[in-house]
Amino acid sequence: MFDAVGTVMYPVPTVASVYQAAIRQHCGLDIRSEVVQTTVKASLKTRSAGLDLTTSEESERQFWADLIRDLCPHSDGFQACFDALFDHFGRPESWKCFPDVAGLMDALEDLGLTVAIASNFDHRLNSVCDGLPELANVSQRLISSQVGFRKPAAEFFQAVVEELKLPPQQILMVGDDLVNDVQGAVNAGFRSAWICRSAGIPESMPRDVVVLSNLRELLTLVSPVVRANKMETS
Repeated sequence: MFDAVGTVMYPVPTVASVYQAAIRQHCGLDIRSEVVQTTVKASLKTRSAGLDLTTSEESERQFWADLIRDLCPHSDGFQACFDALFDHFGRPESWKCFPDVAGLMDALEDLGLTVAIASNFDHRLNSVCDGLPELANVSQRLISSQVGFRKPAAEFFQAVVEELKLPPQQILMVGDDLVNDVQGAVNAGFRSAWICRSAGIPESMPRDVVVLSNLRELLTLVSPVVRANKMETS
């Protein structure tokens, strides 16, 4: 089970540069990309740390609208800016998959494994995945706005168990976010793997979490387990 943004795909151009250009065009304001990046990161972190992790399509839309209002509170161009940005990040051409995702989903399925996407996103993720060849065939997608809860909520991971019809200990959650993906999965009894593309390994890393520098390492990780299970069943 893979997280989406930051794990298997990333925005191109960057979120900060797209916001910066849209705010300049529609709101007439010049905001440094560093300010946008810091604001978006802080808002997402605060949201994941909140007590209320319920969500919906409307809640997801409202979150991004409020973030833009925070960046340009006195602009008459807010609505046009929001509409442009919301549309932009719902298009597959605004995203790319990391190089290590190429062929990975098919290779894992060839081993007899079920592959799924589990993401804090909204309905736009479906059109994005459908337009990315590396992800288009991953039909099982757990999206927070449709589940009704955001990671790291226990209810989100319970929805995964119900969707995949597997016990938690047979599900490996792979993600880049230590709170939403790693700790959320560990708390729910899942196995967990952290894809570390840039940051160092923190001292507070939960025990038994696999650290990956490249998603292709998953093939080496799971192949012996698959072979062992086949030997047991035979």
